[in-house]
Amino acid sequence: METKTVKHKPLFEGEPIYSMWLRELLRFFAMPSRILATFASPFTWLVLLGVPLSQVFPTGDIQSMFGGLTFFAFIVPGVLSMGLLFGGTNSGVTVLWDKEFGFLKEVMVAPVRRTSLMIGRSLGALTIALIQAVTTICVALILGIWLGFKIISVSGFVLAMGFMIITFFAFVGFGLTLGAMIEETEGFMTIIRMIEFPMFFLSGALLPINMIKGIPVLYQLQFINPLTYGVDGIRGLLTGAFFLPAWIDLTVIVAFALLFLFLGAYTFSRMEVD
Repeated sequence: METKTVKHKPLFEGEPIYSMWLRELLRFFAMPSRILATFASPFTWLVLLGVPLSQVFPTGDIQSMFGGLTFFAFIVPGVLSMGLLFGGTNSGVTVLWDKEFGFLKEVMVAPVRRTSLMIGRSLGALTIALIQAVTTICVALILGIWLGFKIISVSGFVLAMGFMIITFFAFVGFGLTLGAMIEETEGFMTIIRMIEFPMFFLSGALLPINMIKGIPVLYQLQFINPLTYGVDGIRGLLTGAFFLPAWIDLTVIVAFALLFLFLGAYTFSRMEVD
């Protein structure tokens, strides 16, 4: 009597992960308007916010409130983190688009793990976010010749890139969790915008977290905001100006990333596609 061997799916499926990663990149580069918005947004923040306000907060004693940095150098990591936040959470809307146009149904009936599909999508979005981040840093370094921004060391830059990856994955998981739970694209965009902007402004991206110490509730909300730790870690590694202990930044952002990635994988794997 012959016994049939059951083939188990590997935990790491390279081909579907690569396919979904490549699809995300091809879709991105096939949309000129999306490319323009992705790269113009941080440039606009740096030029229209960073440059004028650097004159409002001139160098001197006032730099002590920015950790010894110029205002421009202070907000560069905040602008980088904004790209990670928006890029990560917007991964949820791509799930809804694929669901609406039927692509998600086609790939989910394939004999591959859903988590492989999620990993591929996430890596594609991460690649785009890192390209945006490196471009932003290059622009900031050019403007920083006059406005006081520079990277303290090569090792700091490499570690900051690693911190950006962890921060991005925290918000990818968050975006995928919402995208799998919400059915309508319009509803998702409304909810995510209601969350993104308060999270960004209460993260220390544009002003030091201690500046609103006298405002109850808002001050405390900064410390339950995962982006606060992402911003501070990236800023500290790039410029040397930590406002919180580095080990706290790392511990909290890794914990949030693991939590949201687990929730994102769980909701994505159980999502029903009509």
